[in-house]
Amino acid sequence: MNLLLLLDLTGTFFFAVSGALVALKKKMDIFGVVVLGCVTAIGGGTLREVLLGQFPPFVFRNDTYIYVAAAGSFLTYIFIEHYKRVRSIVLLADALGLGTFVSIGVAKALEANITPVSAVILGVITAVAGGVIRDVLAREIPYVLTRDFYAATCILGGILYLVLAGFLIPQQIIMATVTAFILFLRILAIRYNWKLPHRRQG
Repeated sequence: MNLLLLLDLTGTFFFAVSGALVALKKKMDIFGVVVLGCVTAIGGGTLREVLLGQFPPFVFRNDTYIYVAAAGSFLTYIFIEHYKRVRSIVLLADALGLGTFVSIGVAKALEANITPVSAVILGVITAVAGGVIRDVLAREIPYVLTRDFYAATCILGGILYLVLAGFLIPQQIIMATVTAFILFLRILAIRYNWKLPHRRQG
């Protein structure tokens, strides 16, 4: 197993954890927990491949992603009482997954010969669309629209990917750099509670 696949599966697992936590907060049963966890983990990548016209999407060609997402959801359901003890680890792993998903999304988009701007958009979709679907199913305002510099981090990571690609740097180095960059930004955003401007009403 290469490093990129390991990071991809790690991100899948911890995105599933985040989806399962929302389901548990909404007092869903174990089926709802697994569904929300899996949607969060694989929804973005699946949507990316649908938009790129790649059929069947990756999740239907490699069951490993479904197994990993289901495992992350199920384990969260079982060990929810211990979540607070490992919350910081989960947040770091989630940030690592975010960076990996953005990198993979931009790389696959560029391989499909779409425009650079569209490649960044698809990188963001890969990283956040699963969470948006999760929040809609949970009847919440999508996290990405309201919280701590989340989508902005993905956009900046996608732009960095394009800049580095313009210097003809090997793809694996680019993806590792972008993943580390997004991880670093997410840590700063969480630590210092960064938020984009909100317009106050009345």
